[in-house]
Amino acid sequence: MRTTRGSTTQRRRWWMFALVTALAMSAAACDSSTTTAGDDSTPAADNTVPADDSASDDMAEPSGPLIIAADTVSGPLNLPADGSGGAVCVLQSLFARNSEIVWRARVMDGSGTALSDAELASVVVELADGQTFDMRYGDHPRDNPTDQFWTGSFDIPQDYPTGTLDYKIVATATDGRIGEYTPFNVAPSLLTITDGVLETIEEEEG
Repeated sequence: MRTTRGSTTQRRRWWMFALVTALAMSAAACDSSTTTAGDDSTPAADNTVPADDSASDDMAEPSGPLIIAADTVSGPLNLPADGSGGAVCVLQSLFARNSEIVWRARVMDGSGTALSDAELASVVVELADGQTFDMRYGDHPRDNPTDQFWTGSFDIPQDYPTGTLDYKIVATATDGRIGEYTPFNVAPSLLTITDGVLETIEEEEG
C-alpha cells in the first residue's frame, strides 16, 4: 500500500510540473507573438505630392511668341488735299513712284494682347533692297484717334525700280522674343511699284 501511495503522489507531482511548464510556455508564446506583430507593422505610405513650382514659373513667363498683323495704305505725299488724286490711309498694294507707302502693324503676344512701345524694343520694316524703316507706336488718326498701332513709311523715289517689292516686318520684345510678318505670296496682292509717277506737290509756306 505504501508503494502505491508513493507512486500516486509522484504521478501527481509530475502532472503538476507538466501543467505549470505548459502554461509558462503558452504565456511566452503569446508575448513573442505580440512583440513580433508590433515590430513588423509597416508605417503608412506618404502619398503627399510635392508642390509643382514649374506651374507658377510658367505663369510668370511672357505669353508665347510675337504675332504680327499688317497691311499697307496710301500716305499723304503728293496727294492733292481735295482728294482728287486719291485718299490718304486707303488700303492698297499698288503704288506709283513719287508716292508714299505706309505700313500699319499690330503686334500681339500669344494671348492676343496688343503690345505697345512699353513691351517692344523695336518694330522694323525690312525691304528686299536692304533698306530698313523703324515703325513707331501711336494714336490714329492723328486728329481724332480711334485706335493705336505701329506705323512706318517709305517715300518712293521717282527712279525707283518697278515691279514687286518684297518686305517683311520684324518685331523684337524687350524680353528678347522676336516675331516676323511677311505678306501672302499671291501676285495680285503683293506690294508692287507701278510705272506711274506722281507729280510733285510743293508744300505751301506759312
